[in-house]
Amino acid sequence: MRVDHIGFVVKNAEKYRKNLPIQTVVKSLYDPLQDAYLELIDGGGVMIELIEPQNEDAFTWNFLQKGGGYHHICYECDSLKEAKDAIKNQFMVEVLGPIPAPLLDGQVLFARSRNREIVEFVWRK
Repeated sequence: MRVDHIGFVVKNAEKYRKNLPIQTVVKSLYDPLQDAYLELIDGGGVMIELIEPQNEDAFTWNFLQKGGGYHHICYECDSLKEAKDAIKNQFMVEVLGPIPAPLLDGQVLFARSRNREIVEFVWRK
């Protein structure tokens, strides 16, 4: 398992990206399931995901209304089983998924850690 990316919820992905030292967009798309525009930025070792919720139906809308910013850390794993084992071993609580993640070309599962932080797990087909 390794860190895949760090996710930030932002009001405007383009404006946010322009303030980053590294601005190379690897992939961008609109995800209808999340109702958000997403960008994946090459952070020079760890990717950065920018999540721009489009309206109050977006999963991250309320988070943005509270100010946005750092939202989650994502770990790449080999399978759903590995993700579920990590969640169980760290006494996390599953909160969403598994769901398709077109930006990441895989599936994801979200959990809340004992630190009350969102942790995402991605595995690719």
